[in-house]
Amino acid sequence: MNRNIRLLGVGVAIRMLGNAIYGPFLALFLVNVLHLSYVDVGIIIVGVGVLQLPFGFLGGLLTDRWGRRNLILVGLAAEAVATAGLAYSFSLESLPGAILAALVGGIITSAAGPATSAYIADFAEGTERTRGFTFYRIGFNAGYSVGVTLGGILISFVGFAGAVATAAAVVGSGAVLLFLTLDPSPREASRSTPVAPPAATDPPGPRPPARTMRESLRMLAKDRVALELLAAFLLGGVVVGQWGITFPLYVHNVLGISYSLLGIGLALNGLVVVFGQQATTESVLGRRHTSIAIGGILLYAAAFLGLGLAGLVAFVPTVVFFAAVVVITFGENLVTIPAATLPSNLAPQGEVGAYNGLFSAAAGGGGLAAILVGGVVLSLTADPLVIWLFLVAPAVPSVLLFRHAATRLPRAVDTA
Repeated sequence: MNRNIRLLGVGVAIRMLGNAIYGPFLALFLVNVLHLSYVDVGIIIVGVGVLQLPFGFLGGLLTDRWGRRNLILVGLAAEAVATAGLAYSFSLESLPGAILAALVGGIITSAAGPATSAYIADFAEGTERTRGFTFYRIGFNAGYSVGVTLGGILISFVGFAGAVATAAAVVGSGAVLLFLTLDPSPREASRSTPVAPPAATDPPGPRPPARTMRESLRMLAKDRVALELLAAFLLGGVVVGQWGITFPLYVHNVLGISYSLLGIGLALNGLVVVFGQQATTESVLGRRHTSIAIGGILLYAAAFLGLGLAGLVAFVPTVVFFAAVVVITFGENLVTIPAATLPSNLAPQGEVGAYNGLFSAAAGGGGLAAILVGGVVLSLTADPLVIWLFLVAPAVPSVLLFRHAATRLPRAVDTA
């Protein structure tokens, strides 16, 4: 595996270590400390997220023109500064200040997101590309596991604001590391006169002139298969996205799982990825990305419905909670393979960033819809099974869209 992909995996591990110190506990802080309602939390998070969504797609267009490495570094630096602003706002108990910090930092971070996928795609193709994204995801979750465990301890000792300040310092260190060590991708290097022979990973043949943004937009709008897959990922994201906010709210406030057990469960999620993602990826290489996505979404749905049944009959909720975390994580291991790789496989030459930006925006839209729908459903009904029947319903049209798209995709594009 290319050295730069490994460095990127280390960088994202540091970033997620910082992010997970406070991120998984944010909704609980807003509800149980600031005493906001479920709907209020949903409106705030969704409102901030909606304003960020277009910047993910614009960032995809920008990374094809400005460069992957530059955008990755700007995004990390902006996240560190914004997290410091968030810590300061929480120390003042200023909700408007926190929203402003999250909004500004989130816009820049969203714009930088597609650069990471495009950077990995520049260094690897075919199954090696799938393996490259797998290594990145392992780094992501290794940092998450350490961060969420450390976060529970830090919040207990230094408070939420102190934990967020620590997170800012950690993310900043990751930005410095990548600034010092990360090379430009082969595509970026080809923009200037090389001072050494091209690397073996450089794409063969001359690179065509960059399209204008209007041409890129027109190309995307005419790609019907890509648009169908966008809809499938968006609807699937409504189910998958329940993990982020609704899941911790439900297991703590409905099932009665303590903060400490919740933190352990969230850490378990990361550990299952660290020790299981590579094996999961190797086991599905050669299979269709669309089939992998369907399997992952169905595992999420099964785990969430199991949580609903456990709440309905009050049957060993702690055991069901940990079992659900494991099942959800295996679903996550599957879903992230096509989500990370398929946009780059679909993209015409020169449009990898644009396609990743568009799919990133769709995934973000599904996640935001999950937060809003989850908050509304939790507010409208206390029946545990009814809650999850509503929240997993989008899995049905998502699976149907993936099945239909599979009949229209070339086998090489749809193969992991």
